[in-house]
Amino acid sequence: MALPALAEASSLRDETAQQQQQQQAIQTRIDQADDETRELLTRLRDAQSSAQRLERYNDQFSSTLEEQQQRIDRQQHALETLDDTRDALPDTLQDMLDRLRALVEADVPFHQTERMARLDGLERTLADPSVSEEQRMEQLLSVWRAELDYGRSMDSWRGQLTQGDQQRDVQFLRMGRIGFYYLTPDGEQGGVWKNSDHQWHPLDSAQRTVINRGIRITNDQRAPELLSLPLSIELDNASSESAPQGASS
Repeated sequence: MALPALAEASSLRDETAQQQQQQQAIQTRIDQADDETRELLTRLRDAQSSAQRLERYNDQFSSTLEEQQQRIDRQQHALETLDDTRDALPDTLQDMLDRLRALVEADVPFHQTERMARLDGLERTLADPSVSEEQRMEQLLSVWRAELDYGRSMDSWRGQLTQGDQQRDVQFLRMGRIGFYYLTPDGEQGGVWKNSDHQWHPLDSAQRTVINRGIRITNDQRAPELLSLPLSIELDNASSESAPQGASS
């Protein structure tokens, strides 16, 4: 009776072992599946990241291509209009010279001889066929810069003051483009040029003292300071004024 029991127990052990092996095989497959899943997820994340980088690159590249295309279009347009621009350049330069001459003639008449000589030299340059367009433009801009610089500076110099048939030596003082004054060597007489009527107007004693201080400032004999003086122009209509040859440097 013991042998059948032993056989049954052995069969049970074999079945249990087989079940354990099957469960272990299933668990191994599950573990392997988890590893594969994790690897697939990692690959998926990497692929998504690569796709996002590629998308950003495409956006940047598309923007760069668009800018380059716009630059090419502008250059092409410039090339297409180059001949027209070159043909129009002489008239443009002459127009700028005419405007500059009108400005000088309407301006406060300081350094008139020097300024008109500069314009006459520019006129000859523009009319000279042997001068290149670049040289013409360069000289024109140089003359414009010289005129613009007057508005940012002040200076004084000795010169001849012409009033009617009389001439006398005086000290001139210029403050930008808005103040033009003179003072006699003894300081007893002085005046301010008024573009409104193209005449010199006398200054009183206090104003002449200020003029003397301004002259000393320009000669580095006095520290800069605020000078209170009448102006030579009316700022609201200065562009419409004209000035005669009342004084020369």
